[in-house]
Formats: sequence, C-alpha cells, structure tokens
Amino acid sequence: MIYIYTDGSSKGNPGPGGFGVVVLDNDTIKYSYREQDENTTNNREELKAILHAFNLAQTMFKEEDCIICTDSSYCCNICNDWIFSWAKNNWKNSKKKTVENLDLVQQLYNYLTIDFFNCQIIRVLGHQGNIGNELADALATLNNRKYEKIIRKNELSLDFSIKI
Repeated sequence: MIYIYTDGSSKGNPGPGGFGVVVLDNDTIKYSYREQDENTTNNREELKAILHAFNLAQTMFKEEDCIICTDSSYCCNICNDWIFSWAKNNWKNSKKKTVENLDLVQQLYNYLTIDFFNCQIIRVLGHQGNIGNELADALATLNNRKYEKIIRKNELSLDFSIKI
C-alpha cells in the first residue's frame, strides 16, 4: 500500500499559492514535490495536488494500491461523489451552474474512470499532527523551516528514489 499525501494553499484566495505532494513509507520520505502559481485559489491547488498524485500513482505505482490523503473535504467530495453526477449532468452542479475548476475536475474524471484505477481518496485532518499532511502543507506553503523541522523531529530519512 502506497500513501500519497497532498495539500494546496493560496494566500489571498485568489493570490499566490501552490501545492505539495509527499510519498511517505514508514519513516522514509520516498518522494517530495512542490509547485507554485502566482495567481490561484486554494481549491485549485488542492485539485492540482491530487492530479499530481494520480499521475504518480499511474506511472510509478500502477501495480500497487494507492491511498491519496487530503485534508480537503471539497476534493474528497468531488472525487468520491459529486464528479459522477456532474459528468451525467453535462458538468453542471446541483444549482445548474457550471462546475468550478472544470478544467481540473475533468482531468480528475479521466483518472477516476480508468478501469481498475488503483487509487482511493481519503480525508485526513489538517494541522492535527499527521506527518504526511504536515509535510505536504509545508511544501505547498513554501515553508522550508517547517519541512526540515518535521524531518528532524520525527527522525525521517530521505530516499528520493521515485522520479517522474
């Protein structure tokens, strides 16, 4: 089982932001990635993080089951429920309005409808001491000091053998 932690962030909403993705295997960080955007929203960055995790799962872990961990209820609800109704309703939500972040939502749908897709999306509580979530948050917010502190405090090792 592979655990992939994701988080997104935006200051100003919209404003500058980014996302982080971490693969944590026991006490070893196997993969760590961040990407920044000058003008974005928190929800867009959360979705982009999950898309990156889906891509990682399909390229590096295709033969394994992957758990994608997010602290975003919005993303969990989209991936586990809403997206299928939206697709049937021509990408309209329950208020008959076009779904927000449609470009990213449709990319998620393309993954979620793959036969035998190897990912499950679960929600974890944000800022509650979950090491993987805290690392992804530090990456998303460009908080290098926090990232390094988590590594030292939890005696994590780095093995960046995963490359995409």
